[in-house]
Amino acid sequence: MTRLHRWGWTALLAPLAAMGIAAASPLGPDGEPGRTHPGKFTWLELATEDPGAARAFYGAVFGWRFRMADGAPSPYEVIEGPAGKVGGMFRRARPPGAPVGSRWLGLISVNDPARAAQYVRSNGGEVIVQPASIAGRGTHAVFRDAQGAVFGVLAASGGDPPDDPVLDGEVFWMDLFTPAPAEAARFYSALAGYEATEVRLESGRVRWLLASGDVARAGIVPLPAGRGGPGWMPYILVADIDDTLRRVQAAGGKVVVAPRADLLDRNLAVISDPAGGTVGIVNFVTRVEPLR
Repeated sequence: MTRLHRWGWTALLAPLAAMGIAAASPLGPDGEPGRTHPGKFTWLELATEDPGAARAFYGAVFGWRFRMADGAPSPYEVIEGPAGKVGGMFRRARPPGAPVGSRWLGLISVNDPARAAQYVRSNGGEVIVQPASIAGRGTHAVFRDAQGAVFGVLAASGGDPPDDPVLDGEVFWMDLFTPAPAEAARFYSALAGYEATEVRLESGRVRWLLASGDVARAGIVPLPAGRGGPGWMPYILVADIDDTLRRVQAAGGKVVVAPRADLLDRNLAVISDPAGGTVGIVNFVTRVEPLR
């Protein structure tokens, strides 16, 4: 993975603070007013050099719909999946020397982004975008953790989405690829209130699970030396891996990691859009179950 911070998230997200979007057209998740789920990834941002190509690709592959956010002073599109909003998309020119022209950013629910910013500074990370309050969205910020992975936080003004079963075309999981999984587990546990558990899989691989509210939210995966920089990757739930991969290739995307027997028995793959934005796809159970 290439480090997301090379894309300059300060320039990308800072203009949102001045949007002043009315509550009737929020730039955030469909939530339950007054209800929060700290540690839940509630929003994705796609920065791309070609929004038209992204619309065509993700619409063909996942059935996503895109609509312009009313009243925004700069173009911003809300991405909608089968049961509601997935995230947002905006145009961003490819920075000089960048290997790809499209990047995803995941935002974690926190109750106090300002406190999160203070924690990040005190624990080896960096504040890229200072906490900013946006009408119809809430307060967000963007950080880089101590290993270099970029992520965002969001205290949504309309509350967080409930922990309902995930539907096809929705975000099912997030994985952090990092060279220091144990350190990352401690960092994010204190930041977002996760319960971190080290798990040894049948394949012999070791990974960490991050849970909050008795629900598994994300994983941490060791990043071998020479495999690029650390970063978070979202996984989208699909009903059929092979059929989805056919749609990916027909729409001009690429298969980055093909299905393998040791990856959920061929029920997981990684793809990229025509501009290089990378996401995982997974065919897995759709019901959110408490950890036991």
